[in-house]
Amino acid sequence: MVHTAARSMVVETLGDDAWQSILAEAQLNGELFISGQNYSDEVTFALIGAIAKVSGIEPENLLRLFGEYWIRYAAQSPYGTMFRIGGNRLDTFLSNLNRMHASIHSTMPASRMPSFEMLRQEGNRIDMLYTSDREGLTPFVEGLLKGLMTHFGETGHVSHSLTHEGDVFSLNCETASSALPGAA
Repeated sequence: MVHTAARSMVVETLGDDAWQSILAEAQLNGELFISGQNYSDEVTFALIGAIAKVSGIEPENLLRLFGEYWIRYAAQSPYGTMFRIGGNRLDTFLSNLNRMHASIHSTMPASRMPSFEMLRQEGNRIDMLYTSDREGLTPFVEGLLKGLMTHFGETGHVSHSLTHEGDVFSLNCETASSALPGAA
């Protein structure tokens, strides 16, 4: 699904000719990506590199933009049901991410899902610990979390730090609707 979302984003923003150029650059000529099928990380990273080269967007910024796009794309896809089941508030949804990934993994056993653990909820701030066996995706995760904020009607920013626990993302919401129950 990541590859079909990447194609959708490119075609929407740059056009079909750009997508064909990207496939050629990534040496994936004629590749048709099928949602629900696993692809190697090499294919995924070749695609990201080619999109960055053809679009002129730095890879880290591209990953952030794609993370935000992915949330809109996934919410409108057949996986949109999981978005609705995951909760109608940002904090609830984030606390259910691992359950959602486990559900996806049960239908795609070869998939390698990341893990998200809510470390802290305080006022309008949520700290999430992200772990994955894949490297180089923290900008994508930052974009995903920003996209989730937008999806749930929140404004604010996402920051990343590497701590002794691992990759921690802090979501700092500016809207009153993000205040946690019982928070002062």
